[in-house]
This record gives sequence, C-alpha cells and structure tokens, in this order.
Amino acid sequence: MKKFIAAVVIAGLVVPAAFAHQGWHRGHHGRGSIVMKRMADELGLTEAQRAQIREIRKGEREKNRQLFSDFRAKRRELRQLRRADDPRAGELEAELKAMREQLRAARQATHEKVLGVLTPEQRQKLEQMRARRRA
Repeated sequence: MKKFIAAVVIAGLVVPAAFAHQGWHRGHHGRGSIVMKRMADELGLTEAQRAQIREIRKGEREKNRQLFSDFRAKRRELRQLRRADDPRAGELEAELKAMREQLRAARQATHEKVLGVLTPEQRQKLEQMRARRRA
C-alpha cells in the first residue's frame, strides 16, 4: 500500500500508481485519498490542478485496471504453484517480472502527466518531499 501511495503521489500528483502497489485502484478504505489531500495541500495545488490530477488518475486507473487485475491473479497463482512445489513457478515468475515492468511504465506515464500539471515551484517542492521520504 505504501508503494502505491508513493507512486501515486510521485506519478499522479506525486504518483501512480502508484501511484504503486497492486490493488491500488480498490481504494483501501480511503487512506490513499487522505495522503493525496495532504500532498495537495503541501504543494499548494489549486482546485483546477486537483481536478486535472483526479481526472488523470481516474483515466489511468481505468486504462490499467485489467493489467493490475491480471498481475494480482498471476501472483496468487504463483503462490499456489510454490506451495505445491510445481516447476511451472519459474515460468510464471518470468511473466510476473515482465508485468512488473509494464506496471512500472504505467506508473511512470501517470507521473509524467501529473508533473505536467504542476508549476516549476511545485515540482521542486515535490522533489524535496520525495527526498525527505527516502531519508
């Protein structure tokens, strides 16, 4: 969940993504929106910017819904194969690795779109916030 929030924040407004971890589009009881509101407040986003970012996130979420769903299903399948000590688990791990790259690219695309909504000062502030989070 933390990965998703970080990705969304970095990519979307700071998403992405995700915005971040599989299952991000399910909402997780509203915690993501609380974080997004706090980030928006810290960045000093206008209402128009908030609306644009919401639309970007919504569009990306819809566009990538199937990819995230497939990824979760493959992960469940991999867990079952590992429990059964099935040799097909290796093949599935390779598929998941490729899917992770697709997810990462989707989050990055969302992030880039959100950055386009921010002013240069807001982008700089966002980078500072990201640096603090990493530390």
